[in-house]
Amino acid sequence: MDKHNKKLESFFLPDLCNVYAVLVLIILSETLVIALLLVESGLVSFQWERFASLSYFVQWVALLSVALLCQSRRFMARLSLPWAVCWAMSLLLLVCFVISYMAESLFPFIISERQINWMWILRNMLLSAIFGAMGLRYFYVQSQWRLKSQAELSSRLQALQASIRPHFFFNSLNTVASLIATDPEKAENMLVDLSSLFRVVLKDQDAHVDLAAELELGRRYMNIEQERLGNRLVVEWHLPDQIPHIQVPQLLLQPLLENTIYHGIQPLLEGGKVSISLARITDSDEKDRRWVLMIENDKSETVVKSEGHQISLPNIAMRLEAIFGEKAALNFAQTANQYRVMVELPEYNDKNHKRSDKK
Repeated sequence: MDKHNKKLESFFLPDLCNVYAVLVLIILSETLVIALLLVESGLVSFQWERFASLSYFVQWVALLSVALLCQSRRFMARLSLPWAVCWAMSLLLLVCFVISYMAESLFPFIISERQINWMWILRNMLLSAIFGAMGLRYFYVQSQWRLKSQAELSSRLQALQASIRPHFFFNSLNTVASLIATDPEKAENMLVDLSSLFRVVLKDQDAHVDLAAELELGRRYMNIEQERLGNRLVVEWHLPDQIPHIQVPQLLLQPLLENTIYHGIQPLLEGGKVSISLARITDSDEKDRRWVLMIENDKSETVVKSEGHQISLPNIAMRLEAIFGEKAALNFAQTANQYRVMVELPEYNDKNHKRSDKK
């Protein structure tokens, strides 16, 4: 992302070039017209003809102003905040003046007098300035709140990742150390795989990675654990040919796989099986499309809850909620001898759309 795109994303004025923004604008404009007429004439003597003419006038001012702000948003994003506000206010006042003058000249029935009433035009411009300033102030406060939330979210994600990475590194190194005395050649091969694994984890400090990269990271980790446990660990992967392009929190899968090993398979003397699958599900009308990443592992009937389980699952749930909100979920279930974790991910999110647009 270049410097200008970053400025555009952090610009206080939102993208007004969408149907939802236009719909909200129409509703707010009509509400304003009704409020002004109620103050002017009251509910008893409400004039529907004047309501229709004023609605027509206000909608022209509002929609044309939004259209110009939408088209000049990229330009305003390059300006400093005071100059951007001045530009936006100038557009609003210019539109209001032009529409008011045209209304005076072409539609004299809007006002009681037939000659051009400059006081009426100035009143309209004053109202436009007041409501425009209120709207820009609202957008600025919203943008500051959004930027603050994003900064807090980024800090929280980095803190959560920092709490996971050392745990992952130390356990992986302990795995290699346990094989050095018994099988140096296997330990050497594991170190090669481990160095590749660490390189993937450490090269990108961004909080989000592609799901395919996260699955590859999990596969490397399970290869290391298979080398350590030998025949005691059976791993089955059930993945589609095309992995969906979904941005997920980095190190989403590895802590879950680590739990299956250290709290499921390792306590079993005879070992067990870990199954990782990814499947797409849809609702009845195919509007809600999701992917379910499911991890199943054998476990002892007398497994005691450990601190690792209590830390990793809430951390993952918090990261999923922070990125996807209610569109993602982390669920788990268990029977006497099996444990299952299901991660539900939306098929698309805002980040995916933005990245695909850039491509």
